[in-house]
Amino acid sequence: MMRTTKLAGRETSRIGLGCGRLQGGAGAKAGRRLVEEARKLGIAHFDVAPSYGLGLAENVLGEVLEGDAGVTIATKAGISRPNNAGLKSLARQLLRPLLTTAPALRQRLADQAQRAVPRNQFTPNQIETCFAESLRRLRRDRVDVLLLHQPDPGSIRADTAIAMEQFVADGRAGAVGSGTGGDLRDLVPFGTVRQYRWSPAIDPQLETTDIVHGLLRRYPRAPTPSTEMSRRFAELGFDAADPAAWPGLLLTAALASTPGMIVLISSTTPARLRQALKAIDWTAADGSKPGFIESAAALLKTLPA
Repeated sequence: MMRTTKLAGRETSRIGLGCGRLQGGAGAKAGRRLVEEARKLGIAHFDVAPSYGLGLAENVLGEVLEGDAGVTIATKAGISRPNNAGLKSLARQLLRPLLTTAPALRQRLADQAQRAVPRNQFTPNQIETCFAESLRRLRRDRVDVLLLHQPDPGSIRADTAIAMEQFVADGRAGAVGSGTGGDLRDLVPFGTVRQYRWSPAIDPQLETTDIVHGLLRRYPRAPTPSTEMSRRFAELGFDAADPAAWPGLLLTAALASTPGMIVLISSTTPARLRQALKAIDWTAADGSKPGFIESAAALLKTLPA
């Protein structure tokens, strides 16, 4: 059963849907199905940004979640929405068969697309314009969290902080913070919410809410199930021969590492989302299995990240 926590004073699920790959435009039907399935599975937190889904992820969320008061949403400011989002979405759909068989080309195109989008857009006017457009696409008058999107050191000025705090004061954001695609050490601290890529060694702080992502990017493949590895999996309550064991173990370890932390899952298919959630050991995630997180962390530290 899905567990909950508090985010900006509201109850939400400890598992959130990361919408970086949420499809819009030509893939909007699949994107809508994914969000609808997430809600059916008990996911109540959704993480998005203007640049996600080639600039169309917020539109999909807004369409599906309009009027749903039981969700929390985090969006971001600082990285612009791509131009010609609809055309780029169509091109991605047409090229999908080729890109599926050419991961190096797919990564190169993704890197080029990232470099082409303006970053560090953190003046008060830029943030105001970006946030207003996000609210319009999300079909909401507020979000629960507004994050500065991958700020560089020194890019958060005094007027930036004042502008962000004003969103909380006027009720358009429940809380503010910063997020990075990298590890916690890459995060430029700001506000009361920290979003970063999870690792076995993190430094939780009482005054902040942590949201983590990237578990399966850090450890994309399960270790070969040798006799020793099978034994270690079994000690943690997982079957190394089960394809779902690896995401289940990673998600369980992250949930158990910090009480109240929100863990994001990024998926493109409802089936994979269901599989990942079903594999979580919520007893261990709740901290009711002594020594679990220490043993899980010891196992993960033996693997290349």
